[in-house]
Amino acid sequence: MFIAVEGIDGSGKSTTIAELEKFLTARGHAVHRTAEPTKLDTGRAIRELLGQKNERPYTRHELALLFAADRLRHLEEEVEPALAAGKTVLTDRYLFSSLAYQSVDLPYEWVAGLNRFARLPDTVLYIEVSVDTALSRLARFRQGTEIFETRAFLEKLRANYEKVFKKYTGKVNIVRLDGEVAMSDIAADIEKRLSGIFPKKV
Repeated sequence: MFIAVEGIDGSGKSTTIAELEKFLTARGHAVHRTAEPTKLDTGRAIRELLGQKNERPYTRHELALLFAADRLRHLEEEVEPALAAGKTVLTDRYLFSSLAYQSVDLPYEWVAGLNRFARLPDTVLYIEVSVDTALSRLARFRQGTEIFETRAFLEKLRANYEKVFKKYTGKVNIVRLDGEVAMSDIAADIEKRLSGIFPKKV
């Protein structure tokens, strides 16, 4: 089983993924947890470009190409081997992040073309949260912000995710989690929405 967790910055992905891993493990699933950008050299290059202290000029096209390259290496070197070993792969961001983020200022079809060789996950968990809530969390928990963490960008991003999911309806199982709930209620929300999808293994 291949699961991708998606959401705008500040949606609470880190906390949700930690609770999701506990949920899956308790149900007998061997979990391999990973993330994009990866820890590979392609992923490190992306993180450097996104960092607030970065001073090197770059284009959105360059960033989109790096994400696509990092994703293919991620699949080959980490995701596919874990799936072959019978593990449930849980990734913090995947294909849908590229389609939503990069199509804000690049043609959607061009971004989609770059990622056409990336396999689809079995399930996408999308954490729904308002931009106001996201910005409030970013202000509280981040010492610095990345280039995507502005109100104007997050508004466009949230709308883009909805457009992307419409294109993938019927192709991927899309499950929406409530990102507005208190942190203490996330585990209950996961249990409520996912118990039927991920039954306990004997």
